[in-house]
Amino acid sequence: MRSARRLLAAATLAFAMSTLLPAAAPGAQAPQPIPAPPVPENQAPLLAPPGEISRDYAVPAVQKVAPGKYRLGVIMIDKAARSISFPAEVNMKQGLLEYLLVKAGGKTHESLLRTRVQPYHLQLACLLLGLEGGRKALSAQGAAETPEGETVELSLELSDGKRVQTEQWLMLQVAGERRDVPKLKWIFTGSLVREGVFAAQSDGSIAALYHDPVAMIDNSSQEGANDEIWYARESAVPPVGTPVTVLIHLSP
Repeated sequence: MRSARRLLAAATLAFAMSTLLPAAAPGAQAPQPIPAPPVPENQAPLLAPPGEISRDYAVPAVQKVAPGKYRLGVIMIDKAARSISFPAEVNMKQGLLEYLLVKAGGKTHESLLRTRVQPYHLQLACLLLGLEGGRKALSAQGAAETPEGETVELSLELSDGKRVQTEQWLMLQVAGERRDVPKLKWIFTGSLVREGVFAAQSDGSIAALYHDPVAMIDNSSQEGANDEIWYARESAVPPVGTPVTVLIHLSP
């Protein structure tokens, strides 16, 4: 499994670097990225026939938009700020959660946010930023183990520019008592390769509150082993469908 993960990382990174475009010359029209075909929200990722590439894995061209800044489809990569940003939207305003973020068409019945960004493209952006992921995946969903990988910070930005910490839209409910969520330590695990398929792309799981070896980013707290305590904070979360920008910062 470890060899498969390394091969995936090496292959995607090599592809990205081979498609990296130079900045446009002054007065010249900047090259445009090739958008990935949209995937209907209720359609799971498709496996391609042998020898062909699934449309979910078709990678848009990486475009250099400014010194140290790159665009991969709708994903922005800022090398200087050590950050990645991409669009998402509010998926649940209330109710029990297992995920902070999933791909549209994934486990949206238990996720605070959803995005149309393909996890495979996001994985590639993370590799370009320098994230490598964990060496050992969790043994199972809900495992009491601490996820392995690099620490990242997650935050949200609203259309008016207001920055929101993810914990502000969450709450814990333990033995009938509601509690604030302390600052979470997020770990980029990089998901895993399962039977030759990038698992986060297949399942659509991006950032997990309840420990999940498939998710690309996991909550490292002990409470992450419990799937009955994470809730959306209805009083703080804006209406379903509200657009947000998700920011992933590589911790110092």
